[in-house]
Amino acid sequence: MLKKRQCQRFNVRGTTLHYKEKPLLWGKGEFSRDYYPVLDISRGGLKFLSNHKIPAGSRLTLRINFPGLDHSKEIKAVVRWISRNREASYRYQNGVSFNAYGSGRQENHVETLNFLKLLESKYLM
Repeated sequence: MLKKRQCQRFNVRGTTLHYKEKPLLWGKGEFSRDYYPVLDISRGGLKFLSNHKIPAGSRLTLRINFPGLDHSKEIKAVVRWISRNREASYRYQNGVSFNAYGSGRQENHVETLNFLKLLESKYLM
């Protein structure tokens, strides 16, 4: 995990995600049916809106849909915080940090980090 605020946040308009929580004991879980807007993203995590209260510490698999890509990116993450959304569109804002990048079972693919770096260079200019 990268340190808090070590990475610059950026916004890719139209990015959405759906997620699944890691089951406590066994099984794969199911992705949420709804897609939620991503407010900002960085190499280390992202912030998204939802209508469900996801407890801090929950382990998620995110399936992120970027505009212009014909396939989504899957990223493993942990919910770090949740707060009420002041606007009426969605009830909650959720902050997640991405798992480390590497080849371990609970790590995200290094190719995903490279993709995020590419997006960062495009959207932070």
